[in-house]
Amino acid sequence: MGTPPETGASPTTALVRPPAIAKGEAIGVVAPSYSPREGHLTRGAKALERAGYTVILDPDILEHRRFQRHQDDRRAANFMGMWLDPRVKAVIGGTGGYGTTRMIPYLEPEVFRRNPKIFVGYSDITALHLWLMRQCGLRVFHGPTVDDLIPVARDPTMSSLLIAMTTPRPTARLGRNISRAVRPGKVSGALTGGNLSLVQQTIGTSYEIDTRDSILFLEEHEDPMSVADERLVHLRASGLLRNVRGVMFGHLSIDRSEEDEFEDFLLDLLSDLDIPILMDFPAGHEVPNLTLPFGTEVELTVDATTGWISYRDDALSTTEPVPLADDGAEAPQTSESVTS
Repeated sequence: MGTPPETGASPTTALVRPPAIAKGEAIGVVAPSYSPREGHLTRGAKALERAGYTVILDPDILEHRRFQRHQDDRRAANFMGMWLDPRVKAVIGGTGGYGTTRMIPYLEPEVFRRNPKIFVGYSDITALHLWLMRQCGLRVFHGPTVDDLIPVARDPTMSSLLIAMTTPRPTARLGRNISRAVRPGKVSGALTGGNLSLVQQTIGTSYEIDTRDSILFLEEHEDPMSVADERLVHLRASGLLRNVRGVMFGHLSIDRSEEDEFEDFLLDLLSDLDIPILMDFPAGHEVPNLTLPFGTEVELTVDATTGWISYRDDALSTTEPVPLADDGAEAPQTSESVTS
């Protein structure tokens, strides 16, 4: 069932590594939140096919609507179907949006535990990331959704995704010369986090984020500084920042004129922790959106001006998972590539 946890590993780095994907294998595209726009979905699927992969779509990927609770169990069934489909070696979200938390009660943890696969997404998919980590013991990847895979000059989003899905331990220093230092330092820990509002929403749930001995990554979209302030204060009050080893912020919706004020707020909020803090890490709701290995040990380095992370552990396994036993369960029918 993937690579077993290492003896003495921290709670987060003990998570199971999914197998790396090889060219010619299939990537499943799911819609746990909104449906992606058809044109963006088609372009993103073609980009994956040009990279050498087969694309298999959630059969209802263009049919989801907001606030229709009767669809929650069907979305969950389609999502589990991708994990039960032996052709699918990696699963990527079609887009973000709203509604992922509503389908979580319909998910069966054993389906995912017995079929570890690469899972990539961000934004609303943060809820699934944290559920898969806490309830299923799997490592996951914070990265682009398929509707983000539109060619942009000098945008490393696609190359970062492909490297993360195929290379157990990439050697790149992610974020160097782009990120901005707030407080210098060098620490190691298990990378975790995601969208700030979704991370906050897990507080008190069975899949509350595990921040012990972690490097915490946070990004947000459309929240003004005052709202980001309130969310971070809540995380602090809940005790979730107490054992964090470092904090890195990705793309935030904070006006440039407020950046200095926000940095002062962070230094005050985290003053007693004496941990490195990094801003403007290139991941989240803007370009580029680099792929990050959640549940994997990384080193965060912040010098006087910039910062970066480096892998200190393998995020992927090079062995095949044990096939799911035939228990009579039938995976929902999947659709073939939109570009075929």
